[in-house]
Amino acid sequence: MAYYVLAKGFALRGWKMLPFGLRYPNPRLTDFFDQENYKVVYAMDGQHDVIEENLTEKQKALLKRLIDLKIALPVDGPSHLEPYQEYHSYPAMYKNSAHWSITGQCNYKCRHCFMSAPDYTGSHQSMEQIRHILDQLEICGIRSLSLTGGEPLIHPNFPEILDEIAKRHMELETIYSNGALVNEKLMDELEKRKIRTTFHMSFDGVGWHDWLRGMDGAEEVVARAFKLAKERGYHTSSSMCLHRHNIGTLRETIRFLADLGLYHLKMNVATPTGRWKRETEHFITRDEAYQAILDYLPQYVEDGIPMSVQFGILIDFNKEGKYVVIPGAKYSGTEDAPRSLSCGAVRNSIYISPKGMVLPCMTLGGTAIESKFDNMLEKPLSGILSDSYYRDMSLLKMGACIEHNEKCRGCPYRLTCGAGCRACACGVTGTDYLGVDEEICHFFKGGWYDKAQEAVEKYKDIFAEETTQGE
Repeated sequence: MAYYVLAKGFALRGWKMLPFGLRYPNPRLTDFFDQENYKVVYAMDGQHDVIEENLTEKQKALLKRLIDLKIALPVDGPSHLEPYQEYHSYPAMYKNSAHWSITGQCNYKCRHCFMSAPDYTGSHQSMEQIRHILDQLEICGIRSLSLTGGEPLIHPNFPEILDEIAKRHMELETIYSNGALVNEKLMDELEKRKIRTTFHMSFDGVGWHDWLRGMDGAEEVVARAFKLAKERGYHTSSSMCLHRHNIGTLRETIRFLADLGLYHLKMNVATPTGRWKRETEHFITRDEAYQAILDYLPQYVEDGIPMSVQFGILIDFNKEGKYVVIPGAKYSGTEDAPRSLSCGAVRNSIYISPKGMVLPCMTLGGTAIESKFDNMLEKPLSGILSDSYYRDMSLLKMGACIEHNEKCRGCPYRLTCGAGCRACACGVTGTDYLGVDEEICHFFKGGWYDKAQEAVEKYKDIFAEETTQGE
């Protein structure tokens, strides 16, 4: 006789349309199986005598994998799983994380804020609303959170919010902040609750951060916050919005952030939305930004690739994963590409606005299309994830976007770009979720994709060389 139980942290789970799941200790990881193989996974409950000769070849291979990975542990006789490991089915489609604006207010006056947070007149989400949202996330099996705003740390009940998150055994993956309130007291509150998170704090160029953030001393403040987070053992990352003035600081800025211990930087051209649409004299075209990035890349490599950087949709150098790719080329380029989901981000995550709206992503907040979506303070999240405009958009296939747009149907790039980002296609005033993302269209048709391919070809082996030299 052979009995097995799941290792600590693993649990049997199911969702609508995906009933056969194995949840990992990492809150973002769940494996899904067909019914035949799930019989093996389900038998890891200490109650089933697993007779290997009765298994199919596929089932035998899966059993071996579970044992080799120490997901399934042998026991001497009939046993039991911990209560949390037993099978549970959630009343909604699968999502593993939520990006949540707990307030729309901010203590900074950023020129480029697409949410216009400095002008936000709404209140913070109340603790009653906070608890309600957390309960809804728990009911739907969402275990990973990131908190943003506005500025989340100005919420007067932030420590209490941490308590509510910890009480539900959820993981606070990232805090998005401007850094002004990232201090020893906050670190103490996190450590008291055994919360280990990543601090993502924007930095907009050496010498230009104060100007863009509308606050004197902001650059010094965020640098101090990065140093403190590193000293206390927290991961840090950043975003940079490119404009006419900071585009020339790429080398200095990346060196500066790398010295502060950041592991990742993502940059994009500041888009003309929110407050920034009034700042036309400071705009930089995407062509200018792409060319500046390509001109800088030899220096980036010469400096030893100080940190991972995603240079917008142009090129992404990932030191941890040891790869160089083109973010703008989201799809395979093969004939099966149209069956891919139109948005990879919405597949696993939801965004919750300061008012409780459930959206595919933060960028859609405050736009014309927002009114088409539901509010989880008014409708149960399980209902939103089961029957709603959001649910339909979550399942939208890339091929539907191509068919919807005449200019896409005969385009040679259609199986690689997939009509681009859904939020960018909508813009601020549009409501056509299936429309064309003009930025990605220009990226491909304007020749930048070809130049990005040349750069990838040039630098694709850089991490392999680095590994060889290290050995």
